Amino acid sequence: MRSLGTLAGNHPAAFSSASGVNETGQVVGSSTTIGFSSNHAFITGPDGTGMRDLGALGGTSSEAHGINEAGQVIGSSLTAQNVWRAFITGPEGEGMTDLNSPVHLSEGDVLTAAMGINNEGQVIVLAIPEPEIYALMLAGLGLIGFMVRRKKEENLLRRQRTHVV
Repeated sequence: MRSLGTLAGNHPAAFSSASGVNETGQVVGSSTTIGFSSNHAFITGPDGTGMRDLGALGGTSSEAHGINEAGQVIGSSLTAQNVWRAFITGPEGEGMTDLNSPVHLSEGDVLTAAMGINNEGQVIVLAIPEPEIYALMLAGLGLIGFMVRRKKEENLLRRQRTHVV
């Protein structure tokens, strides 16, 4: 085991957190930036050497979550509007791209974080659905809760009637 270092150098308050590694030993994660103003996603060279800042999608922070054999990095980043978006890079961590750009989503849906990538470039993402989906889900949960409560009351009344007779 060895230290990967930080994007902020050897300052005692700086830190890095690794979250993925590929076969060549390239490591990705997030690290304190110079000036300690934020954390940024990083990628190292082979065998975990030479940490490089991947930047952000116009915002102040980003974090890498995974890497494949080609060195494509995925993760999440704040945009200039201060909202989280899923990102992907090209090989060797070049060129951070918002995954919401090339994907056709329903209006209101947002890809917020990319969590995994395979060697074919297929990505696992977290998405926030449209508000209407949330409303339907909450209504369904409310209906289930109502039905469970009603069933419990019916069972309680049935037991009370059995004991009275």
